[in-house]
Parts: sequence; C-alpha cells; structure tokens
Amino acid sequence: MTSTQAPNRSGTDGASPARSKTPRATKSARAAKAPPPSKADEIVDALKAASKDKEIEFERLVAALEEAIATAARKVYKVREMAARFDPATGELTAWTPYRIVEKKTKPEPAPGEAGPVDPDDVPLGQMAAAPAPAVEPEKELRLPWIELLPEEVPALLEGELAGQSWTIVTDPDGAATPVPPDAARVGDEIRLFRSTEGLGRIAAQSAKQVLYQKVREAERDNIYNEYHPKLGELITGTVKRFERGDMIVDLGRTEAVIPREHQSRAERYTQGERVRGVIVDVHKNPKGAQVVMSRTASELLIELIKLEVPEIYDGTVVVRGCVRQPGERAKVAVSSRERDVDPVGACVGMRGARVQAIMRELRGERIDIIQYSDDLVTFAQSALSPAKITRVSVNPPDEDEEPEIGPDGQPLPPVPVLECIVEEDQLSLAIGKRGQNVRLAAALVGARIEIKGEQAVKAEVAQALQRMLLASQRRATPLTELEGLDESVVSSLEGAGVVTVGDLLEAASGDDEEAAGRLAASGLSDEDREEIVEQIREYEASPPPSEEEDAAPDEEAPEEGEGDVAQEASAAEGAPGEGAAEAAAEETEGEAGETGSPDRTEAPES
Repeated sequence: MTSTQAPNRSGTDGASPARSKTPRATKSARAAKAPPPSKADEIVDALKAASKDKEIEFERLVAALEEAIATAARKVYKVREMAARFDPATGELTAWTPYRIVEKKTKPEPAPGEAGPVDPDDVPLGQMAAAPAPAVEPEKELRLPWIELLPEEVPALLEGELAGQSWTIVTDPDGAATPVPPDAARVGDEIRLFRSTEGLGRIAAQSAKQVLYQKVREAERDNIYNEYHPKLGELITGTVKRFERGDMIVDLGRTEAVIPREHQSRAERYTQGERVRGVIVDVHKNPKGAQVVMSRTASELLIELIKLEVPEIYDGTVVVRGCVRQPGERAKVAVSSRERDVDPVGACVGMRGARVQAIMRELRGERIDIIQYSDDLVTFAQSALSPAKITRVSVNPPDEDEEPEIGPDGQPLPPVPVLECIVEEDQLSLAIGKRGQNVRLAAALVGARIEIKGEQAVKAEVAQALQRMLLASQRRATPLTELEGLDESVVSSLEGAGVVTVGDLLEAASGDDEEAAGRLAASGLSDEDREEIVEQIREYEASPPPSEEEDAAPDEEAPEEGEGDVAQEASAAEGAPGEGAAEAAAEETEGEAGETGSPDRTEAPES
C-alpha cells in the first residue's frame, strides 16, 4: 500500500531538505502532460503567422485555404463541383460534392434521342440531317458551383450513387447548414457527398500550394492598393533599387514603385541606392510589375516641395493658384495671400532666396519663377511674362475660325481668349524666351493664347492701317468713268440715276441707305449687270496699292534677318523654336537674370 503522507522535509536520514519547484520546472511539467500538437494546430498557427507577417485578414487566409483544398480535390476526384470548409476552432477540414435540389434545372439535359450527332446512314432518302448545335466554348459555358437535382431524382441518387458512402442533407446551405432527414428534404436543400482529404497526392498538393500563393499575392496587392490609392498626388520618398528598360524601380519599404521614362526629367541622373522623391500619379491592381507609379515631372511635385519649404503655404496663409513646368529647365508658380500683411512672393522666396534655392536643388537646378496672382487677366499676364516688362496688353475674343484643341479625354477644349502683348524692342527676346519657353509657360499659367509684338511692328501695322483707310477713302471718291473695264453704256445708265462715284455704288449695293438703293434700282440695269459691276468695284477697292505690289516681291525673296524667327516665336499656342538674333538675346538676358529671375520678384527684402 502506497502512503499518501507528505515526505519528511526535516530529513531524519541526514539528507538535506527538498527544494520547492521552480517556475521553469512547473512549465516543463505542464508541457510534458499536454497532448502533442496536431496538424490542425500547425495549420492554424501557420495561418496566424502569415496573417501577422503579410498584414492580411485571418478570415481571408482561411477562405484561400478552403479554395486551395477544393482545387486539389477536383484534381483527384475528377469532379468540377467541389467545396471545402476549414473550422479554425476544431481544426476540422472537410470537402464535399454539393447536390442542390432545384425546382427546374438551369441547364436542361438533352433527350436520349437528341444526344450526340446523327449518323448519316440513319437519315431516310430525300431528307437532310439536322445541323448539329454549335459547340459552346469552355470559357463561356454556364458553370454552377453545385450539381442540380430535381426532387424526384433524390431517392434514386441516395439509393444508387451515394449508397454506402458518407453523405448528409442540410437546409440553408449558404448559412447555418442545419442537417435534416432524407424524408424532410425540400427544394433549396443540399445533399453533400463527403470526400476524404487524406493523401490527396503530390500533384494535388502542388496545385493547392499555387492557389494559396496566388490568393496571398492578391490580398497583398489589395492591401497596397488600399494603402496608396488615397495618397494620389502626395509626396513620397524611396530608394533607387534598379533600372528596367529605362524605367526606375524605387523601393518604398513594403512594396516597389516605378518611375516610367516619360515621368523622368532629362536633367536628372540617379544611381542605385540613391534617395529619390516623387508624387504618386497612379495606383493600379495590375499583377505584372509595380502597382505604384511615381512622377518627377508632374506639377504636383513642385507644389508639394513648396509646401514643405514654405510654412505659410502649409498653414494656408499663402495659396498656390497655379503651377506649370518644363521639367529640368524652368517653372512658373502663381501664388496669392489671404492676409494683406503677408507678401506671398517673398514668403516663397525666403531670406536671400534660401527657400526657393532649396527647391531648385531638389529639382537639380530647375529655375523657378514665383509670380503674384491677380484676378485681372491683363495684370496676371504682365506678371506671368516677367522678367520682361510689358508695355500694354489687349484682350481679344477667341478666334472662331480656328479648330479647337483636343484634350486628353478626346473632347474638344473650350476656346481661350487671345492676349496681344506689346513690348519694347529690347524686351522682345526676353519676353519670348529661349525657344519660346517663357511665353509658352506664361500662356499655360494664364490659360490664354499670348501673342508678343514689338513696338516697331505695331507702329508699322498702324501706319499700314491708316494708309489703307486713306486709300479706301480716295478710291471711294473715284468717278466710275475713270475705272477700266466698265461698259460705257452701263456707266452712263448709272450716272443718269445719280450713281457717279465708287462710294455711291457701294453704298447703294449695301442696302443701308434706301434712297441710294432706289437710285440704283432706277438705273434700268438688270440684276445680273448690277451684281457684275458691284463685284468689279469691290475687287478694285480691296486691291493693294501699287507701292505694296512692287515691294512684295523683294520682301518675300529676302526677309530681314531675325524678323521671321521673332514672328514665329511670338505665338504661345504654336510655341515654335526660334533661332537667330532673338534666341541669342534671350539666352544672354536670361543668363544675366540668374536662376530665380529678377530680384524684385524672387528675393524677399532683407530684415
């Protein structure tokens, strides 16, 4: 008989007293008594570790495992309709083939006589065999996740195919799945033929592994999309990882981003491992390549950099009203202030240009013009064309004859006004800029078409207009008898009606003066004769003076040096590159102006 009395700790035999159990010994004893971990516990632990590591919901991983097991079972049992269920609480994994009891089959089976093609020998003489039904493509074939079964087919299935196998009938199969007896089966219930998941085989396990990996990658892509899609237009920082066909792959930590070649500035060169900033312009779910697309050429990049350097913009005191860039070369930013005492241009430039120079270093030397915004279009255009000094600006309506420009969405853009800017001759090349750069950026910032003209060109146009007016008045006073090519009888009939000069005839033909129109009608000429003589008189009035006809040929053969180039660069809509004296003067003047333009625009007064 074994005694249950506690051992003598005093040690009558001279032994030392027993020590108390340590926590480590207690833990080891409990572990020794605990049952060994099962495969289900290992699966649950692996799913929880993957959920924590990949930041994917545990329920989504369970659903991926169930689909993977169902795919493996399809490979083994050669049955397309297969479902699986994994219970994380008990670790039970089951698979079954579902038979859904329906009132009417969605895909009716052909009759026995109609099944299969008809043998030509069985067709009677004088008749033609019916054309076979077109084959349905496997991708377009109607597929259901269960096998349809009519109520009258249930007993035959249970007594025949399912005899001796493990099955059950459940009601509400998409919900609680409560078992019911066979005699209580109704339409909408489901018969589940259970399949063994033990020993599915190497090929089935490999297929399940691929499905599981695919579901995990899809979940990772969804997480990346949900994280970065709300950040469109924001500034992010990464490290250059590698280059692929001109595209720059950037490491963001959790994922990779790509800067395509069209979103890279020509003035910038990066090496592997170098830090790079950019704005997010697109986030997609394309399984190939990076999902996040960054840009170094977007205008949003400059706006975000200004927000980082200028506290007044970050807190909303100064507002960026517009930004246009020619990446790597030049940019224009329009700013305004919400407080009267804050100078928006000076706040963006900083003390001795410190703020704007920091932005220029980030953009690898891109020159930035900070411009005061104005609601007045004329004032805004004069500021946008700086550092050139504009004499005057006139606003003209849009040209109706010009074809509208097509936007990125394929729709025609609304017409824009035309601004005619007059500058001094020494400011002409500076206003146009190198290859029309200054006027092109100013037109994009203002949202109008800008035409640059010099003072001398405007004076010449005014002189020519006055000359034409004087010539027109002189020609209107010319008697009809002095014109060549007019029939004497027609001229005499007009003189008899009181129409003596060219002006009298044109005034009568216009119909504005009823008395003059009555005199022309009383001349006795037919309608054809009147139209013919009026057409001749209009051609005579519109013909150029003899001096312009004589000077036109030498001007077209040898234009003066630099005039054609300046006229070509004057249009902001065309933006054609210019050469010659205008371009050389623009380069020299811009070099003197410095990186940030004129001092009164880009440097704040010293305190």
